[in-house]
Amino acid sequence: MTTDTIDFNKELADAQEQTAKLVAIATENGFVLDTRKWLTIKRYAEKYNLSTQVVTNWITRGTIPADNTMTVPELNDMRLVLDQPYK
Repeated sequence: MTTDTIDFNKELADAQEQTAKLVAIATENGFVLDTRKWLTIKRYAEKYNLSTQVVTNWITRGTIPADNTMTVPELNDMRLVLDQPYK
């Protein structure tokens, strides 16, 4: 059995650097995202106590309207949902 040591500060710095690069790419391409209004499917599901599968089904069935979702190609086709309750 091996035990690996993780340098948390280095990992955090690497993540912050990658995030800064992604934001720079998005900004250069004219993309501005108000993160207070949009959530990833996972964060939306957590906030509203749902499974990610339910949220995905709602998107597919139109319960969450198409104009309340977005796909961000620059971020590996990340899907976002407008932060509001749907039923």
